[in-house]
Amino acid sequence: MTISKKSIQNINLEKKTVLLRVDYNLPFDPISGEVLDLTRIISTIPTIKFLLKNNCKVIICSHFGRPKGEYHKELSLDPIRQILSGILEKEVGFITYPIDSSIFNRISEMSQNNILMLENLRFHKEEEENSTEFSRLLSSLCDVYVNDAFGASHRSHASISGIPQFVPSVAGLLLEKEIKELSSITDNPKTPFTAILGGAKVSDKIKVIENILPKSDNILLGGGMAATFLLSQNVEVGKSIVEPDLIDLCSQMIYKDKIDNSNHLCFPQDVIVGKDFNEHTQYRTCSIKDICTDEMILDIGPKTISHYESIIENSSTILWNGPMGIYEWESFSNGTKQIAKSVARSSAKSIIGGGSTVDASIHFQVQDNINHISTGGGASLEFLEGKQLPGIAVLEDI
Repeated sequence: MTISKKSIQNINLEKKTVLLRVDYNLPFDPISGEVLDLTRIISTIPTIKFLLKNNCKVIICSHFGRPKGEYHKELSLDPIRQILSGILEKEVGFITYPIDSSIFNRISEMSQNNILMLENLRFHKEEEENSTEFSRLLSSLCDVYVNDAFGASHRSHASISGIPQFVPSVAGLLLEKEIKELSSITDNPKTPFTAILGGAKVSDKIKVIENILPKSDNILLGGGMAATFLLSQNVEVGKSIVEPDLIDLCSQMIYKDKIDNSNHLCFPQDVIVGKDFNEHTQYRTCSIKDICTDEMILDIGPKTISHYESIIENSSTILWNGPMGIYEWESFSNGTKQIAKSVARSSAKSIIGGGSTVDASIHFQVQDNINHISTGGGASLEFLEGKQLPGIAVLEDI
């Protein structure tokens, strides 16, 4: 799936008015309101500085949270605007709700090399409805539209796939990088290529597995999703959460992998099991053959960690999406911790994606040793499934 889209590096932007779509849907503490991770802001700074260097008027727009088409003060982008202003050391103006024709005067009064931020787009129900009129209104604010919101590019929303119907539209530097890095996985990864897939549900990753299985040398499975695969092979998984409707598909996938003499799929051989889904539950390490009916899988065990580490060490390309266990709980964090450290010290090209995986990399302080950390959760998965993302498809081709 070769993707060749124009970026801000391919067009003349001098003194243009640019509408820049970013993904500033940042994680925040619901009690204190404190932003917990600034990665999504920081990753857009190169694009913003590039536009300012070209003397553009920059109008930034984003969504935040799920206001469902209504104004909610606690989901205002104004605090994020202030954070951005501090990072840039430059005043960022603000357009309050609602976004309407009164904004044209503000833009005409702007000096070149200045920035405005629009209030949360999802306060307007027309955003998620992909309203043609709302798309037209937003497009009328600019000469050029720039999409740097990879994390939202799998959505058919007005500010993602609607605006490009009306105005020249290209990728920002972040989106350009995401396309390049993830394409290196889906198109022609340097081998040996190892994918590490975890997380709670098989349904989140099954299409990714199907798409990359022919291209991979190893797929290391962990997390809650491993339980459904194990059950498909008649392994007792006790009270582990499984997805019964996917058992047959998992079984067929394993069978085909063996028939093809690939044996690319790797499963835990030992696990940490607990009596309940509780941080302080009674737990033990056991072989997958010895799981009791009143226990549930909460992490991978030491033999599995050692086996997975040896594969990682001999890989040239690594994709990691999904933790190996409940890493937030100390008793069930070791699997994810050791895999994270193994990926970080590997000489392989490493790409990680998914909110929990990125959080785990920060939690275990390995993020600086990862080659590429994707800013997209659902967008990353859909890209790796081989899907064409609406927000990328509509951009101008090179």
